[in-house]
Amino acid sequence: MPTEPGEADWVSEAHEFSMAELAELSGLSATELHELVEFGAVAPLRPEATPWVFGGHCLVTVRTAFRLRQSFELEPHGIALAMALLQRVSDLEAQLQHLQARLPQPTV
Repeated sequence: MPTEPGEADWVSEAHEFSMAELAELSGLSATELHELVEFGAVAPLRPEATPWVFGGHCLVTVRTAFRLRQSFELEPHGIALAMALLQRVSDLEAQLQHLQARLPQPTV
């Protein structure tokens, strides 16, 4: 019996989700998802196409958005801001790791 993507399956970028599927899997409403797209927190694969289709990476993003909404009672614009800040922190951590890898290793 096949499972829903995101339950027991690995979700890859090759997975595509409709707005309704993403809403069901994330716990957010279609209206909230639409607002997150407007605020730039989530991007459909082809923004000009109707209806929107989202890549597999969006599932992780919208589940994070759901947890932020639940934990901090945020409105969609607050969720988008929090997610942008989390992404910035992640980018800076990756940059720091890259720079640390370039430092000479101490010899013992």
